[in-house]
Amino acid sequence: MTETDRILEQLKRSFYKEAWHGLAYLEILDGVTAEQASKHPIKNAHSIWEIVLHTTTWIEAVRIRCLGKEFKVSDEQDWSKVTEFSDAAWQQTIIDLKDQHKKLEDVIASIALSDLSKNAAGSTMPNCSMLDSIIHHNIYHSAQIAILKKLV
Repeated sequence: MTETDRILEQLKRSFYKEAWHGLAYLEILDGVTAEQASKHPIKNAHSIWEIVLHTTTWIEAVRIRCLGKEFKVSDEQDWSKVTEFSDAAWQQTIIDLKDQHKKLEDVIASIALSDLSKNAAGSTMPNCSMLDSIIHHNIYHSAQIAILKKLV
């Protein structure tokens, strides 16, 4: 197994299923409604919906950086506000999350092994570390979602 294969396998396990640590990101999101996703059961904490938007943004940022393009995440992009609270808008948020994740998977599958040790665009972090970090980022936020899901 190459390093690229290992990263891709871990990314997919943490997102879809068969994660070593427990339920994967999408397994945790399964069954969450728009109403539940929009609630703020913990004062001064983000909602499930806001967390999903946040992780989608960072998945996109990592993908673009792996392609050799700089991507600066603005404050507005980092923690986007939910502007439409409908079932259709929630479903679109999930579609966007899955779409960005699939695009990242495709980039990882095509990245040259020699590029893994190169710094990501606009960063002092090598691509391999950045890719490991997005896996950890997704796991971190999926755990938050799991707790919020129990509270809503």
